[in-house]
Amino acid sequence: MCRPHDELCSMLLCLHSLTRGQISAGSGPHVQAAFLDIVRQADPALAARLHEPNLRRPYTLGLFKDTAAAPCPPRGHLIYGQQAFEIKPGQICWLRITTLDYSVFSSFVPYLMALGTTPQVRIGQLYFAISHLLLTPVAQPEALAGWTARSSFAELATLEPARRRYCFHFASPTAFSRGQKAWGKLLKLFPEPADVFESLGRQWENFAPTELSLSAAGLSPHCIATWCEDNLSISQYHLETCHLSAHKFGLPGFQGTITYEVKGQLDATQACWLTTLARFALFSGAGYKTTMGMGQTRCIDLPAYIALE
Repeated sequence: MCRPHDELCSMLLCLHSLTRGQISAGSGPHVQAAFLDIVRQADPALAARLHEPNLRRPYTLGLFKDTAAAPCPPRGHLIYGQQAFEIKPGQICWLRITTLDYSVFSSFVPYLMALGTTPQVRIGQLYFAISHLLLTPVAQPEALAGWTARSSFAELATLEPARRRYCFHFASPTAFSRGQKAWGKLLKLFPEPADVFESLGRQWENFAPTELSLSAAGLSPHCIATWCEDNLSISQYHLETCHLSAHKFGLPGFQGTITYEVKGQLDATQACWLTTLARFALFSGAGYKTTMGMGQTRCIDLPAYIALE
Protein backbone atom coordinates (compact mmCIF):
# COMPACT_ATOMS: atom_id res chain seq x y z
CA MET A 1 0.00 0.00 0.00
CA CYS A 2 1.30 3.47 -0.82
CA ARG A 3 2.14 5.80 2.02
CA PRO A 4 -0.18 8.83 2.37
CA HIS A 5 2.57 11.21 1.26
CA ASP A 6 3.24 9.22 -1.92
CA GLU A 7 1.33 11.30 -4.45
CA LEU A 8 2.99 9.38 -7.25
CA CYS A 9 2.06 5.74 -7.84
CA SER A 10 2.44 3.44 -10.82
CA MET A 11 0.52 0.18 -10.55
CA LEU A 12 -0.63 -2.76 -12.67
CA LEU A 13 -4.08 -4.37 -12.66
CA CYS A 14 -4.03 -7.99 -13.83
CA LEU A 15 -7.00 -8.56 -16.15
CA HIS A 16 -8.26 -12.02 -17.18
CA SER A 17 -10.40 -11.96 -20.29
CA LEU A 18 -13.89 -13.43 -19.89
CA THR A 19 -14.79 -13.13 -23.57
CA ARG A 20 -13.26 -13.46 -27.02
CA GLY A 21 -12.72 -10.48 -29.28
CA GLN A 22 -10.33 -7.76 -30.31
CA ILE A 23 -8.84 -4.70 -28.70
CA SER A 24 -8.41 -2.13 -31.41
CA ALA A 25 -5.28 -0.10 -32.00
CA GLY A 26 -7.16 3.02 -30.95
CA SER A 27 -8.68 1.58 -27.78
CA GLY A 28 -7.47 4.42 -25.55
CA PRO A 29 -10.94 5.94 -24.99
CA HIS A 30 -12.28 2.49 -23.98
CA VAL A 31 -9.41 2.02 -21.52
CA GLN A 32 -10.09 5.44 -20.04
CA ALA A 33 -13.80 4.67 -19.74
CA ALA A 34 -13.00 1.41 -17.92
CA PHE A 35 -10.78 3.21 -15.42
CA LEU A 36 -13.31 5.96 -14.79
CA ASP A 37 -16.02 3.35 -14.24
CA ILE A 38 -13.95 1.82 -11.43
CA VAL A 39 -13.47 5.28 -9.93
CA ARG A 40 -17.21 6.00 -10.25
CA GLN A 41 -18.09 2.87 -8.28
CA ALA A 42 -15.59 3.83 -5.59
CA ASP A 43 -16.17 7.59 -5.43
CA PRO A 44 -18.90 9.13 -7.65
CA ALA A 45 -17.87 12.67 -6.71
CA LEU A 46 -14.26 12.08 -7.75
CA ALA A 47 -15.39 10.47 -11.01
CA ALA A 48 -17.55 13.51 -11.76
CA ARG A 49 -14.57 15.80 -11.10
CA LEU A 50 -12.33 13.76 -13.39
CA HIS A 51 -14.95 14.10 -16.15
CA GLU A 52 -14.93 17.89 -16.00
CA PRO A 53 -13.79 19.57 -19.23
CA ASN A 54 -10.43 21.34 -19.42
CA LEU A 55 -9.24 19.58 -16.26
CA ARG A 56 -5.58 18.66 -15.85
CA ARG A 57 -6.20 14.99 -15.20
CA PRO A 58 -3.99 13.49 -12.47
CA TYR A 59 -3.51 10.03 -14.00
CA THR A 60 -2.18 8.19 -17.02
CA LEU A 61 -3.25 4.83 -18.46
CA GLY A 62 -1.76 2.08 -20.59
CA LEU A 63 -2.71 -1.47 -21.56
CA PHE A 64 0.05 -4.09 -21.81
CA LYS A 65 -0.11 -7.23 -23.91
CA ASP A 66 -0.34 -10.73 -22.45
CA THR A 67 3.34 -11.37 -21.73
CA ALA A 68 2.81 -15.06 -20.94
CA ALA A 69 1.05 -16.11 -24.14
CA ALA A 70 3.15 -14.09 -26.56
CA PRO A 71 6.68 -12.75 -26.42
CA CYS A 72 6.85 -9.06 -25.62
CA PRO A 73 9.30 -6.71 -27.34
CA PRO A 74 12.24 -5.62 -25.22
CA ARG A 75 11.20 -3.69 -22.12
CA GLY A 76 7.50 -4.25 -22.77
CA HIS A 77 5.58 -2.52 -25.55
CA LEU A 78 1.94 -1.74 -24.95
CA ILE A 79 -1.07 -3.03 -26.85
CA TYR A 80 -1.42 0.16 -28.81
CA GLY A 81 -0.07 -0.32 -32.30
CA GLN A 82 -1.20 -0.28 -35.88
CA GLN A 83 -3.31 -3.45 -35.73
CA ALA A 84 -6.03 -4.85 -33.51
CA PHE A 85 -4.96 -7.33 -30.83
CA GLU A 86 -6.81 -10.65 -30.59
CA ILE A 87 -8.00 -11.61 -27.09
CA LYS A 88 -9.04 -15.13 -26.09
CA PRO A 89 -10.99 -16.19 -22.98
CA GLY A 90 -8.61 -16.53 -20.04
CA GLN A 91 -5.92 -14.42 -21.66
CA ILE A 92 -4.13 -11.89 -19.44
CA CYS A 93 -3.71 -8.18 -20.04
CA TRP A 94 -2.24 -5.60 -17.67
CA LEU A 95 -3.87 -2.24 -17.14
CA ARG A 96 -1.21 0.22 -16.04
CA ILE A 97 -2.42 3.18 -13.99
CA THR A 98 -0.33 6.04 -12.69
CA THR A 99 -1.60 8.67 -10.29
CA LEU A 100 -0.26 12.18 -9.75
CA ASP A 101 -2.60 12.96 -6.85
CA TYR A 102 -3.00 10.73 -3.80
CA SER A 103 -6.77 11.30 -3.69
CA VAL A 104 -7.16 9.29 -6.89
CA PHE A 105 -5.17 6.34 -5.57
CA SER A 106 -6.81 6.42 -2.14
CA SER A 107 -10.26 6.26 -3.71
CA PHE A 108 -10.27 3.25 -6.01
CA VAL A 109 -7.51 1.00 -4.62
CA PRO A 110 -9.14 0.45 -1.19
CA TYR A 111 -12.43 -0.09 -3.02
CA LEU A 112 -10.95 -2.89 -5.13
CA MET A 113 -9.24 -4.52 -2.16
CA ALA A 114 -12.39 -4.44 -0.04
CA LEU A 115 -14.62 -6.19 -2.58
CA GLY A 116 -15.68 -9.67 -1.52
CA THR A 117 -16.14 -10.84 -5.10
CA THR A 118 -13.91 -10.63 -8.16
CA PRO A 119 -14.56 -7.25 -9.77
CA GLN A 120 -15.07 -6.98 -13.50
CA VAL A 121 -14.26 -4.26 -15.99
CA ARG A 122 -15.33 -3.68 -19.58
CA ILE A 123 -12.94 -2.45 -22.28
CA GLY A 124 -14.87 -1.83 -25.48
CA GLN A 125 -16.92 -4.98 -26.07
CA LEU A 126 -14.69 -7.23 -23.94
CA TYR A 127 -15.16 -8.11 -20.28
CA PHE A 128 -12.30 -8.82 -17.90
CA ALA A 129 -12.03 -10.06 -14.33
CA ILE A 130 -9.58 -8.12 -12.15
CA SER A 131 -7.56 -10.84 -10.45
CA HIS A 132 -4.99 -8.80 -8.54
CA LEU A 133 -3.22 -5.48 -8.20
CA LEU A 134 0.56 -4.95 -8.25
CA LEU A 135 1.89 -1.92 -6.41
CA THR A 136 5.55 -2.96 -6.13
CA PRO A 137 7.99 -4.79 -8.43
CA VAL A 138 7.51 -8.03 -6.47
CA ALA A 139 6.06 -10.83 -8.66
CA GLN A 140 5.54 -8.64 -11.72
CA PRO A 141 6.23 -10.23 -15.13
CA GLU A 142 9.83 -9.85 -16.28
CA ALA A 143 8.78 -8.05 -19.46
CA LEU A 144 7.01 -5.43 -17.34
CA ALA A 145 9.93 -4.86 -14.99
CA GLY A 146 10.31 -1.23 -14.07
CA TRP A 147 6.70 -0.20 -14.69
CA THR A 148 5.51 -0.28 -11.06
CA ALA A 149 6.79 2.22 -8.53
CA ARG A 150 5.79 4.73 -5.91
CA SER A 151 7.33 8.00 -4.86
CA SER A 152 6.50 11.60 -4.01
CA PHE A 153 7.27 15.01 -5.40
CA ALA A 154 9.45 15.63 -2.36
CA GLU A 155 11.52 12.50 -3.05
CA LEU A 156 11.94 13.29 -6.73
CA ALA A 157 12.77 16.94 -6.02
CA THR A 158 15.99 16.09 -4.20
CA LEU A 159 17.77 17.56 -7.24
CA GLU A 160 20.26 14.78 -7.81
CA PRO A 161 23.26 15.71 -9.94
CA ALA A 162 22.64 15.77 -13.65
CA ARG A 163 23.92 12.79 -15.63
CA ARG A 164 25.76 12.83 -18.93
CA ARG A 165 23.18 10.61 -20.61
CA TYR A 166 19.48 9.83 -20.36
CA CYS A 167 17.87 6.97 -22.28
CA PHE A 168 14.08 7.11 -22.60
CA HIS A 169 11.72 4.32 -23.64
CA PHE A 170 8.46 5.38 -25.27
CA ALA A 171 6.35 2.23 -24.89
CA SER A 172 3.18 3.52 -26.55
CA PRO A 173 2.62 5.91 -29.45
CA THR A 174 3.79 9.38 -28.42
CA ALA A 175 3.36 12.80 -30.02
CA PHE A 176 3.81 16.39 -28.91
CA SER A 177 0.98 18.80 -29.67
CA ARG A 178 1.95 22.22 -30.98
CA GLY A 179 -1.54 23.64 -31.11
CA GLN A 180 -4.41 23.93 -33.53
CA LYS A 181 -3.69 25.30 -36.99
CA ALA A 182 -6.08 26.31 -39.76
CA TRP A 183 -5.67 22.84 -41.26
CA GLY A 184 -5.82 20.89 -37.97
CA LYS A 185 -3.65 20.00 -34.97
CA LEU A 186 0.12 20.15 -35.40
CA LEU A 187 1.79 17.08 -33.86
CA LYS A 188 5.56 16.59 -33.59
CA LEU A 189 6.58 12.98 -34.18
CA PHE A 190 10.18 13.01 -33.02
CA PRO A 191 11.29 13.29 -29.37
CA GLU A 192 13.64 16.26 -29.45
CA PRO A 193 15.12 16.71 -25.95
CA ALA A 194 13.53 20.14 -25.59
CA ASP A 195 10.05 18.72 -26.32
CA VAL A 196 10.45 15.82 -23.90
CA PHE A 197 11.76 17.82 -20.96
CA GLU A 198 9.32 20.69 -21.56
CA SER A 199 6.43 18.20 -21.50
CA LEU A 200 7.70 16.69 -18.25
CA GLY A 201 8.20 20.16 -16.81
CA ARG A 202 4.62 21.16 -17.63
CA GLN A 203 3.24 18.11 -15.88
CA TRP A 204 5.48 18.79 -12.88
CA GLU A 205 4.18 22.37 -12.67
CA ASN A 206 0.58 21.16 -12.97
CA PHE A 207 0.72 18.82 -9.99
CA ALA A 208 3.75 19.47 -7.77
CA PRO A 209 3.30 21.42 -4.51
CA THR A 210 4.00 25.11 -4.99
CA GLU A 211 7.14 25.03 -2.86
CA LEU A 212 8.60 22.25 -5.06
CA SER A 213 7.66 23.78 -8.41
CA LEU A 214 10.00 25.01 -11.11
CA SER A 215 8.65 28.51 -10.62
CA ALA A 216 9.73 28.42 -6.97
CA ALA A 217 13.26 27.90 -8.29
CA GLY A 218 12.90 30.79 -10.73
CA LEU A 219 12.46 28.47 -13.73
CA SER A 220 9.71 27.42 -16.13
CA PRO A 221 9.13 24.49 -18.51
CA HIS A 222 10.00 26.78 -21.41
CA CYS A 223 13.24 27.77 -19.69
CA ILE A 224 14.16 24.08 -19.30
CA ALA A 225 13.32 23.47 -22.97
CA THR A 226 15.46 26.38 -24.16
CA TRP A 227 18.43 25.11 -22.17
CA CYS A 228 17.94 21.60 -23.56
CA GLU A 229 17.94 22.94 -27.13
CA ASP A 230 21.38 24.41 -26.59
CA ASN A 231 22.94 21.78 -24.36
CA LEU A 232 21.52 18.30 -25.15
CA SER A 233 22.23 16.19 -28.20
CA ILE A 234 20.87 12.88 -29.47
CA SER A 235 23.47 10.10 -29.51
CA GLN A 236 21.31 7.22 -30.75
CA TYR A 237 17.71 6.20 -31.26
CA HIS A 238 15.62 3.21 -32.29
CA LEU A 239 12.20 4.61 -33.14
CA GLU A 240 9.32 3.74 -35.42
CA THR A 241 6.30 5.72 -36.46
CA CYS A 242 2.83 4.29 -36.00
CA HIS A 243 -0.74 5.34 -36.66
CA LEU A 244 -3.75 4.68 -34.44
CA SER A 245 -6.10 4.15 -37.35
CA ALA A 246 -9.04 3.04 -35.20
CA HIS A 247 -9.29 6.51 -33.64
CA LYS A 248 -12.08 8.70 -35.02
CA PHE A 249 -9.63 10.93 -36.86
CA GLY A 250 -6.49 8.80 -36.73
CA LEU A 251 -3.51 9.68 -34.55
CA PRO A 252 0.15 9.41 -35.56
CA GLY A 253 2.90 8.77 -33.04
CA PHE A 254 6.32 7.23 -32.46
CA GLN A 255 7.57 4.38 -30.24
CA GLY A 256 10.98 3.12 -29.22
CA THR A 257 14.08 4.34 -27.40
CA ILE A 258 16.29 7.41 -27.62
CA THR A 259 19.42 8.51 -25.77
CA TYR A 260 20.28 12.11 -24.96
CA GLU A 261 23.73 13.35 -24.01
CA VAL A 262 24.22 16.47 -21.91
CA LYS A 263 26.94 18.61 -23.51
CA GLY A 264 26.47 21.67 -21.30
CA GLN A 265 27.58 22.30 -17.74
CA LEU A 266 26.16 19.69 -15.36
CA ASP A 267 26.01 22.21 -12.53
CA ALA A 268 23.79 24.64 -14.45
CA THR A 269 20.53 25.46 -12.67
CA GLN A 270 18.47 23.90 -15.46
CA ALA A 271 20.65 20.78 -15.58
CA CYS A 272 20.00 20.14 -11.90
CA TRP A 273 16.36 19.40 -12.78
CA LEU A 274 17.03 16.87 -15.54
CA THR A 275 17.27 13.78 -13.32
CA THR A 276 14.21 14.82 -11.31
CA LEU A 277 12.14 15.23 -14.47
CA ALA A 278 13.54 12.04 -16.03
CA ARG A 279 12.41 10.03 -13.00
CA PHE A 280 9.04 11.80 -13.06
CA ALA A 281 8.42 10.51 -16.61
CA LEU A 282 7.46 7.10 -15.21
CA PHE A 283 4.45 8.67 -13.52
CA SER A 284 3.55 11.58 -15.79
CA GLY A 285 4.07 10.16 -19.25
CA ALA A 286 5.10 12.52 -22.04
CA GLY A 287 3.26 14.37 -24.74
CA TYR A 288 -0.32 14.13 -25.95
CA LYS A 289 -3.30 12.10 -24.65
CA THR A 290 -1.53 10.27 -21.82
CA THR A 291 -4.90 9.56 -20.19
CA MET A 292 -5.82 7.45 -23.23
CA GLY A 293 -2.69 5.33 -23.42
CA MET A 294 -0.36 7.51 -25.44
CA GLY A 295 3.01 8.71 -24.15
CA GLN A 296 3.76 5.86 -21.72
CA THR A 297 7.37 6.72 -20.99
CA ARG A 298 10.23 6.05 -18.61
CA CYS A 299 13.94 6.73 -18.34
CA ILE A 300 15.50 3.27 -18.44
CA ASP A 301 19.09 3.98 -17.44
CA LEU A 302 18.41 5.50 -14.03
CA PRO A 303 19.10 3.36 -10.94
CA ALA A 304 16.28 0.99 -10.02
CA TYR A 305 15.74 2.49 -6.57
CA ILE A 306 12.93 4.57 -7.99
CA ALA A 307 10.89 1.37 -7.54
CA LEU A 308 10.64 1.65 -3.78
CA GLU A 309 9.65 -1.25 -1.57
